[in-house]
Amino acid sequence: MAGRDLEAALNRAIAEYMDTHSRSREMFERAKSVLPGGNTRTGVYFDPFPLYADFGQGVYLHDLDGNKLLDFVNNNTALMLGHAHPDVVRALQDQIAGGTAFSRPTPLEVEMAELLQERVPSMERMRFCSSGTEAVLNALRVARAFTGKGKVAKFEGAYHGVEAHAMISYMPPLGPELGPEDRPHSVVSSAGLPPSTADEVVVLPFNDGQACRALIEENADDLAAVIVDPLMTASGLTLPEDGFLNRLREMTEQHGVLLVFDEIVSFRAARGGTQERYGVRPDLTCMGKVVAGGTPGAVMGGRADVLAAYDPTVGAKIQQSGTYNGNPLAMVAGMVTLRKLTPEVYEALADRTSRLGTALTEAFAQAGVTACVVTVGSLFRVYFLPDPPRNYRESARDDGAMHKWLFFSLLNSGIYWKVGGNVSVPMTDEHTDTLVAGVKEALKTL
Repeated sequence: MAGRDLEAALNRAIAEYMDTHSRSREMFERAKSVLPGGNTRTGVYFDPFPLYADFGQGVYLHDLDGNKLLDFVNNNTALMLGHAHPDVVRALQDQIAGGTAFSRPTPLEVEMAELLQERVPSMERMRFCSSGTEAVLNALRVARAFTGKGKVAKFEGAYHGVEAHAMISYMPPLGPELGPEDRPHSVVSSAGLPPSTADEVVVLPFNDGQACRALIEENADDLAAVIVDPLMTASGLTLPEDGFLNRLREMTEQHGVLLVFDEIVSFRAARGGTQERYGVRPDLTCMGKVVAGGTPGAVMGGRADVLAAYDPTVGAKIQQSGTYNGNPLAMVAGMVTLRKLTPEVYEALADRTSRLGTALTEAFAQAGVTACVVTVGSLFRVYFLPDPPRNYRESARDDGAMHKWLFFSLLNSGIYWKVGGNVSVPMTDEHTDTLVAGVKEALKTL
């Protein structure tokens, strides 16, 4: 599509959005008087003003202007059972009636830990916290404490929350400052980081086993951990090539480097997460979103000898406190959610998502639009590229203008997604067919 035509189509879609979301616009203006730029969560902002949610029910998000949106975002993959699942609501109501937080441990955290350990055997011991960022922070800290080394390695483009080291090379703009593809530079992605942060992070190229081996070997004496989102979910949805994660496991083990899986999103891939799907056992795992059942909660766990650094019965080497660690609301919501996510449910979700991916691919092809669709488990991602990307630099060449146009076009027709999305348990073929029909209708305007 010619750039001028796409710009005109985008402007029309934005104008329609503005006309039908006056209350969201008013709330945004109000928010700007108390929040910087009206915002307290960077990822929810979009120009000209963000959509404000009113309530959610099942597969639908209702916005402040009374629009009913078929929700394929599900709070950035966290709501695997959809909005306000009756059993989750009931469990939360029962727990609220008995107290929302205590300065003492509860049996719930033990039950939840046992449930997670059964599903994810690599989590021999674990620590609860309130967010994915905290889980990553603790994983990297305990890795440094256990190994006595100071550096960590991450993959170019990956997001692991806002811990300082995680904010190196997070979706940096393409350009010469990134360095060679097989030896990426450490690029600072946020103001306010400690001056030494970039020097403490080794940046790796995803799906390049040879380059990863060279960089890990060079830094092995100083490298405490390699952290990886196995599906590169934040910078797109970039699947690991056959054997890549296994080779990464071998490299880290060989050089005494801890392997950390960030499964905060990728846990959706299977009952036991991506590590079950690909048959790789990491030393440490970070989880959030789904495991908290739509509440603020997360967990970091792994090898018992590594997690012993937190053991107060022998004198904890690391102090990790938190008023809401193991919060009973997060525990009950998480347990209800996980118990409903059986192997059969995961299989049904994967089948529905795979069929959706095929239908979307056909829709783009019929419209003469260059695109490909990546699916794994209940996750799907559209790229306006001829082939699925292998790494961040390839995914960053995606067509942002096309995505912005399609986002607003679908929003105006009652569908909420972001460059793709995720399928929740209450969704049926009718709902995924609605998305395909919406995409086809939008493509007609091209």
